[in-house]
Amino acid sequence: MSEVAETPEATVERRTWTIIDTERPWTANAERRWHHHKRAEVVRDARERWGWLAKAERVPAMLKVSVEATPVKSSRAAWPDVAACYPAVKAAIDGLVDAGVVPDDDPAHVSKITFHAPRIGDVDGLRLLVVEEQD
Repeated sequence: MSEVAETPEATVERRTWTIIDTERPWTANAERRWHHHKRAEVVRDARERWGWLAKAERVPAMLKVSVEATPVKSSRAAWPDVAACYPAVKAAIDGLVDAGVVPDDDPAHVSKITFHAPRIGDVDGLRLLVVEEQD
């Protein structure tokens, strides 16, 4: 017989925000092939886009968050590995910092990043679930 012990963390309701970018996230494999100037341009554009998306969703400033990333695919063609979109997620989190959602992306402010397997959707893109964490 198993028991589930209630912990203070389990009983706290946490606020969440879903942010969806309809740009196809790039993968670590693709990024390795790029010239460093192209990489800098793509990351800069993604950071800015995610910052504006966070503002559009009215994600407030928080001290600490966790992030769940889910790539969205319009078809099963070229199905990426789980976490292959890590560089795009890193740029998205940097955009959250730029937008003032969290002060920094260090461990004191981003407690964890969870990568989900891709899901089928209407368009290619990336969905982030931003979860407010308590200390």
